[in-house]
Amino acid sequence: MSGVKHIGNCPERRSIYNPAEMIYAKEWERKNKRQPGLNGGLGYLEMLLNPNSKRLSSFGPCSFGAKDITQRDAFVAATVIQWLGTNVGGCFIEECEKIIKEREEEFRAAQLTARRLVTDMGMNLRVQF
Repeated sequence: MSGVKHIGNCPERRSIYNPAEMIYAKEWERKNKRQPGLNGGLGYLEMLLNPNSKRLSSFGPCSFGAKDITQRDAFVAATVIQWLGTNVGGCFIEECEKIIKEREEEFRAAQLTARRLVTDMGMNLRVQF
């Protein structure tokens, strides 16, 4: 993993004029620095690309079975993360969040209907006996 840079396409857009892109990109870069004792010593991308590796405890800087990520892996991921900070990326996040809320509301309504049905069935059973 040494030498891999977590910088995506159009790094010049990471400026005070594009604060969201800069924040997303900088945080992604920061979260991918290895820190012994944190996440088994892996960065976020390493964890994403090595979901089944056995992580060491705080005693070591790396994980068993974790394969090194390539510069291409880091470039593609950093580009997508920085894109999330753009207007289009922000709209994508907002649309997904809207759909999530709708689905959660549908699920809660279905749960409430099921509870009412079970409660009504229980009351009917008690009345019959």
